[in-house]
Amino acid sequence: MKKQKSCRNRCPDGSRYTPVRVKKPGLLDAFREIREELTGPSFQFHGGDTLDIDECTAILACDSDMVRLELRETVLTILGSGLVASDFSAYTLTVRGNIRSIELEPLSGRRKEERR
Repeated sequence: MKKQKSCRNRCPDGSRYTPVRVKKPGLLDAFREIREELTGPSFQFHGGDTLDIDECTAILACDSDMVRLELRETVLTILGSGLVASDFSAYTLTVRGNIRSIELEPLSGRRKEERR
């Protein structure tokens, strides 16, 4: 006994249906969605006493012992001695001095809402 072959575009009751094609996102679309996660603030040390910071949006506080910066949705605190913030251009800042520590913390909820 031969097994009966069923048609591809038929329902079990014999009526015809058209399959719905679901377009899957391409590889480039997937990377466009996560571009924000892949690109973010970056830091670069030069000789242990110079720090270049990209994606800096604001200087919150600055003195010889502490520099606080806003980076998108993060606050960067640099502690040390003899700190000087210089070369502040569009989203880039250079901090020079004896850098002891760097701290990252999320931007507070109230501050996020003020920015929007």
